[in-house]
Amino acid sequence: MKSAAQNLYLGLCCLVFLTLTPAPADAEALSPRDRVGALNAALLDVMQNADSLGYEGRFNRLNPLLSELFDFKLMGRIAVGAYWKALDQSQRDQLIDAFGHLSIATFAARFNGYSGETFEVVSAEKSIRNTILVKTRLIKSNGEPVALNYLTRQSAGVWRIIDIFLDARFSELARLRADYTSVMRREGFEVLLKTIKSRITEYSEPREG
Repeated sequence: MKSAAQNLYLGLCCLVFLTLTPAPADAEALSPRDRVGALNAALLDVMQNADSLGYEGRFNRLNPLLSELFDFKLMGRIAVGAYWKALDQSQRDQLIDAFGHLSIATFAARFNGYSGETFEVVSAEKSIRNTILVKTRLIKSNGEPVALNYLTRQSAGVWRIIDIFLDARFSELARLRADYTSVMRREGFEVLLKTIKSRITEYSEPREG
């Protein structure tokens, strides 16, 4: 019998591929493992230089790389579910921009210090409908591992991250989808956009240390 986490993962993957057709393969593109490795290297860099960079410096350093490594357009579309069809182009553009900004802000705020941690890419495994699940571990200074898995999909010949599984079980995109669709259902797009921007502001004024 599948666990609830497995069912959530499979359901989310099916949603991705019911809405979009597969992108063509590109043998010259960096592999999913390489791209997640690049993310880990960037996170380690901002952690080791967290104090000198501050939140703004960490955000600016991560912004261009994460914008390339993640498929924020697809993730934002999935996050609002069926409500995407009701949005006009301007609203879609605002949503994707805010979604990407918040995603990068979250990394900049959370990876705000260093105490000897390391990252390890464990494996890259084929998943359903041509996705690749890259399994990684954040090794704390005391040796305790924290699993962080990344689901990747090829788009326009480039592998990009479309979801993060915290502790290898909890889909970040599924959590956001539950939150966003709830706000859309109860209060509408403008309130959702305001909520996202409010969270960005909270992250931009973090308590360092």
